Amino acid sequence: MAGTPTSVDPLLGREILGTYKLIEVLGQGGMAVVYRGRHVLTDQTVAIKALPPELAAQREVKQRFIDEARTLGRLEHPNIVHLHNFLEEDGHLYLVMQYAEGETFDGIIDREGRISVADVVVIGCETLKALGYAHDKGVIHRDIKPSNIIIRGDSSVKVMDFGIAKMVGSTKLTVTGQTMGTVRFMAPEQVRGKNIDHRADLYSLGVTLYQAVTGQTPFDGDTHFDIMRKHLTDLPPAPSTLVELPSELEAVLLKSLEKRAEARFQTADEFRRALARVPADIEDRRLTRSLPVPTVADHEPVAAAPLSTAAMPATSSRRRLGLQVTLAVVLLLGAAVMVLWVLLTDAPPPRSRPASGSVAAKESGVGSAAAKPPPSWPPLHRVARTLKATVDRRFPKERLRVVSVRQRDADELARLYKRAREAYGAFLAAEGINLRVQVGPLNLVLLPQSVLNSSEHWPGVKPNVDYPTRYLAAASTLYVRDDPSARTTDLPYGLALHFCARVAQLSNNRCLELAGAFETYLAKRNLVQGKGKRK
Repeated sequence: MAGTPTSVDPLLGREILGTYKLIEVLGQGGMAVVYRGRHVLTDQTVAIKALPPELAAQREVKQRFIDEARTLGRLEHPNIVHLHNFLEEDGHLYLVMQYAEGETFDGIIDREGRISVADVVVIGCETLKALGYAHDKGVIHRDIKPSNIIIRGDSSVKVMDFGIAKMVGSTKLTVTGQTMGTVRFMAPEQVRGKNIDHRADLYSLGVTLYQAVTGQTPFDGDTHFDIMRKHLTDLPPAPSTLVELPSELEAVLLKSLEKRAEARFQTADEFRRALARVPADIEDRRLTRSLPVPTVADHEPVAAAPLSTAAMPATSSRRRLGLQVTLAVVLLLGAAVMVLWVLLTDAPPPRSRPASGSVAAKESGVGSAAAKPPPSWPPLHRVARTLKATVDRRFPKERLRVVSVRQRDADELARLYKRAREAYGAFLAAEGINLRVQVGPLNLVLLPQSVLNSSEHWPGVKPNVDYPTRYLAAASTLYVRDDPSARTTDLPYGLALHFCARVAQLSNNRCLELAGAFETYLAKRNLVQGKGKRK
């Protein structure tokens, strides 16, 4: 996608030494601009990284750019973006590289929320092939992160941007105490500005895969200093406290994130072999279907990746959503379908208000409902008030209000709601969660998909994207598209968000994870059908 219009960038349309033509801007960093280019004779599409004259005139900057060209010149591997040419004209320096058309891993993570275990295993193994090759050539990348990994349309994986790579044994341009890399993905030794080796890349890849699996990096903070300090002192939250994943994958991730380089995987190949042993359903792959499943040769020794006691911190209840309005967007099944969870406050609603619908994490699942009077009913949300409803029914015992634009059986929806609420306690117990859940009143609104997608009602919606469910915790309102299939998918998912919203001990990410699992839980027990019975 073009990043700078022709009228702004004077280089667009220019031919370099009569060989390459600059077509459009692909991206821009702190020093260089990357263009999509074309070879004027062969029509080959290339990526061209340009350093402007004012920076090329600075000796150290120019030397670093030349070093990047020399680094890429040493690397010929199918998983690494390779160098075609290095040119200089009118004070500009140009790196002409392979054009790896595809999507960056960070873009995919942002869109999907989380990546399947099977895809993470394959992408990790492919990246480790590239790193193993580079390390064997004496090259340390030093900036491994999702934005430097490209997933192409044919499922192939490419590592790019060796701009701050370090040659083993080279001391050129090294400054004592200088840190190179991106803070969320830096190894502890990088944070300290120490001399690093290839194991720093393995740590950074561990952070990358952790983010892909859980949807968040292990360490975050308000400032770079906060994040860097956590790399040095804090234990990463065990991934199993955030998502469901194989214990083998958790062991691999936590070993890759050890503070001491000596405690991590010692080579990319050791890391890759451990990752290849993680059990994963190949049918879950969506990003890497064209690639072979990683295997470990029978003659290779099995290297254990044990979990150290120190690598298992207590579950964090820290909320990652903002204090005002926060959108937690989850893409479902790779289609252009989003579920939005809007919280107007980071804290749960006040618990002093009488709550009749109490759910305990026991097999019975239901607390006493008759002992306390229900609170005053929450008003309809502003969008619900604009609808021409044909159904508007209240069910005081269930603390449920059903509003629908089309004629619907409100009684059946109330029965479904009751079955879901009663099942939620048993579901939490099955997930190993023993917490008491206070279920507040709910306005359930069924409406056309067009209203859910309307920018008039929901500023910031994306075009050509469906939003089948919107849950607004502060307004006690769940919007669900009025569609027959919503009963078995979108509605259970949204109800799970409502049941989870008042549990302070569960993070928002965890509630989102549980919502997907609850949908499956209800479907397996036939509890979302009109005549379903608990099994």
